[in-house]
Amino acid sequence: MNPRDRIRLLGAGLAGLGAAPAALAQGQTTAPLKPISSQPWKVVLQISVDLQQAYEGLINVQNVLQLDPRMQFVVVGYGKAIHFLLNGAKAPTGAAFSGMIGALANQGVQFKACLNTMHFLKIPTSELVLEASTVPAGVYEIIRLQSEGWYYLKP
Repeated sequence: MNPRDRIRLLGAGLAGLGAAPAALAQGQTTAPLKPISSQPWKVVLQISVDLQQAYEGLINVQNVLQLDPRMQFVVVGYGKAIHFLLNGAKAPTGAAFSGMIGALANQGVQFKACLNTMHFLKIPTSELVLEASTVPAGVYEIIRLQSEGWYYLKP
């Protein structure tokens, strides 16, 4: 399978995940999942728009890891959405992002914050949640990971 087909398959699978929680809530079960690959997939997730995008992106990561715990994720935050990586940040639901981030980090998800954005917005690195590390530039980190074979996803 060529890389473009794999990306289409991943996108279709992620799009379909939105229906899974609703089906489970109604007492229905999902069909058994056939592994996509014998090797774990590596996905870099761009979060740069706002807190709603951050929340939806983290929910997507949770859903995928429930279906395939071998998947590897790096979440890169920059731009207006950088705030989801800060201590005390709240999701649109009112829940603290730190709880979601901590749970995902315990499953191996990495969180990276853009220093360019932080400097521009005058945010000290001490404001970052413990699970987040910094990279000089978020966009550069995404490009670097893609050059190493990571798949790109922007919710």
